[in-house]
Amino acid sequence: MSRLVEGSLVLGAIFAVLAFGGTEPVSFTIVEFLFLGLGVLLVVRPGSLPTGFSLRAFVVPALLLGAVLLQLCPFPAIWSRRIAGGGDPLPGSRLTFLSIDPHSTRTHLFVLLTCLIAFFLARIVSQDRQRKWRLIVSLVALGIFEAFYGLTQYLSGWQKIFTYTKQFDLEEATGTYINRNHYAGFLEMILPFSLALALYEYNKLRGDGRKQPAGLKKLVTRSTSQRLVLWLSIAVVLYAALIFSRSRMGIVAASASLLLIFGLMAAYRYHQRTGLLFAFAFFALSIGLAFWIGPGPVVTRFQAVGQEYTLGDQSRLSIWRDALGLIRHHPWFGTGFGTFPITFTAVQTTFLGQLVNHAHNDYLEFSSDLGLPAALILFASVAFILSRAVRAFLSMAGDFERFVTLGCVGSIVAILLHSMTDFNLYIPANTLLFSSILGLASVTQQRNEKLGRRILAT
Repeated sequence: MSRLVEGSLVLGAIFAVLAFGGTEPVSFTIVEFLFLGLGVLLVVRPGSLPTGFSLRAFVVPALLLGAVLLQLCPFPAIWSRRIAGGGDPLPGSRLTFLSIDPHSTRTHLFVLLTCLIAFFLARIVSQDRQRKWRLIVSLVALGIFEAFYGLTQYLSGWQKIFTYTKQFDLEEATGTYINRNHYAGFLEMILPFSLALALYEYNKLRGDGRKQPAGLKKLVTRSTSQRLVLWLSIAVVLYAALIFSRSRMGIVAASASLLLIFGLMAAYRYHQRTGLLFAFAFFALSIGLAFWIGPGPVVTRFQAVGQEYTLGDQSRLSIWRDALGLIRHHPWFGTGFGTFPITFTAVQTTFLGQLVNHAHNDYLEFSSDLGLPAALILFASVAFILSRAVRAFLSMAGDFERFVTLGCVGSIVAILLHSMTDFNLYIPANTLLFSSILGLASVTQQRNEKLGRRILAT
């Protein structure tokens, strides 16, 4: 069963990413059927779940699903309007829903359920070190494919996604994504793992060197040295592809997460020199590659940043201002998961005559769609997993688990920062990947807690 879980998780992630980031409903439906079917199989088949699977892990997913299901429950129209300003009554009845558009909410409910199942599948895979290794390597391999695909688009001007000719972002690297920001969101979640694997190999090489000193020739021919060069090279290419997506917040978020990774390495016991050495090597190689390709268009994008973050009538800030008004009207139960494009028109004072399909801020959009309590539960649980993962990294003894945790921390921080100005968590492929990373991080921290209890007991 574990082999089936591992294969399904990898296959689902690959298919979602390659199919326009999962934004094509028909394509992502295949992933939904795969994960929902596997989820049902795990529930009905005795002994499918690993021993020691904590029931606490189900609390937050159950609360989130309960919040969305509540939006789809029919209520007397007068109750619904009093507590949440619900939609129009059902034809021929006095009942209505808390969701303004139940169809959109049902559609997003299946996406949410699929991502929650991915969270638990990643937890199952994490029980076995080899399966976890294969999962991470598979995701990094997918990332390097996307990076080369995007760089080919950027350098050659071949702006196609397989047979589909792109209509937007024709001067940027987007890989198999339609939007450069979502492409950057995917890469910034993969990049920390490639760098963590490089640090893991360096740590092994450093340990082997202390046990058996070797000359330069032996050092270069060691398989550990070769893997170190491989993972570091992959990290540089991933970062270069992200830079040439020309996603400003993607570049900022990825850079911040990398600085955090190097900072944590420097803070970990006696690895101050390692963190500084890797930071210098990585950024020197990345900047060198970027300048070789030509950074002019990227710099131009940053020069225009003030136009999208002003208090004018057409900017991200103006969308956020109107979104806050929407939250004030529906603070407790939201307008319905996935209903933002419809409900925003009621408070829209910017981009008049245009469809604003997202708030360009995941925190505001989730608060608007689900209500403040559910959004708080969601992001507080993510922050909890992140904080525990940081503590686990700083206190863990096992090298492999420690560096996997480091990769998880970098990925989570990157996407949380990027979510401040974009809607990556409404892109199915990126949400699926994010959920899987949260599953990896949550199991790693639990193992560290068990190890700590054993040490105290002895």
